[in-house]
Amino acid sequence: MAALLASKHASDDSEARQALFAALSRLERQALIAGAADPTLRKIAEARFLVGILRDAMRPSRIAPLRSLLRIAAETRRLAEIDLDPV
Repeated sequence: MAALLASKHASDDSEARQALFAALSRLERQALIAGAADPTLRKIAEARFLVGILRDAMRPSRIAPLRSLLRIAAETRRLAEIDLDPV
């Protein structure tokens, strides 16, 4: 388990985080089947839980570039001015 965590500790790669979560899930199942002690199962489950939080927290979110936001704001102002002009 330590080797799995160490190899992906500082990874910014989404696929690596997914792979680590899957590997910990497999390790947890194997330990359960093999009859591992409760403290061992708890440690694996805790690591999987924390990696799951990290995996979800690090999902990239789409953020519009500043240039696009400024362009939209300018267009909105321009359209508002056209609506206010008497015709």
